[in-house]
Amino acid sequence: MNDAKEKEQVQNGLLEDHTPAPSDPSQVLSPGRRSALVTYLAILFAVAFLFVALTMSMESKRLKMMNEALENSSQKTSASLTSSITALQEENRTLSSDKEELSAQLTALEEELEQLQNTAKEDQKEYSTKMSQLNEKIRTLETDKTELNTQIEALTKKVEHAVTVSELLQQAIELDDDGNMTELEEVLKQIEPFKDLLSPSELEIYESLTVD
Repeated sequence: MNDAKEKEQVQNGLLEDHTPAPSDPSQVLSPGRRSALVTYLAILFAVAFLFVALTMSMESKRLKMMNEALENSSQKTSASLTSSITALQEENRTLSSDKEELSAQLTALEEELEQLQNTAKEDQKEYSTKMSQLNEKIRTLETDKTELNTQIEALTKKVEHAVTVSELLQQAIELDDDGNMTELEEVLKQIEPFKDLLSPSELEIYESLTVD
């Protein structure tokens, strides 16, 4: 019997609230104030969420506009480069044609020179005066031949350099698109000595890459 009473007292003691009462009863929030506080906090969280959502939406639109601008710029650059390459190829064809014409002229001059030399040898004794004139013409033709050879070599080198610098510019554009600044700088250094061979549009692209 006593044991049952003791157990009941122990259980009643466990169920009792041992939390100390606040020293100031005014600090205890009433249910109404507590509900108002919860509502206020919920409104603050909602406003903060809407602000974050609005900010993210504006940032997303800004990034989308930037991407569209970059795509348009890339398309314009590609079209300009294609036009420049076409112009350069046309110029290369013109230079090749000039080279062929100069080679034909050189061949003709060499044949004429050979004919004149043969004629001079055959008529040397009889036509000494004429021989002197022919020798002068031969020297002139040899000078022309040397100049033509020099022009051909210069044109050949110009064609090779023009093709090379165009390929390097294309490589530089790709490196710039990939963000590989180290290799881009090396390629731009290789283009520098031959930038005079670039067309106006290619030179503009090169200068824009150099500034970047």
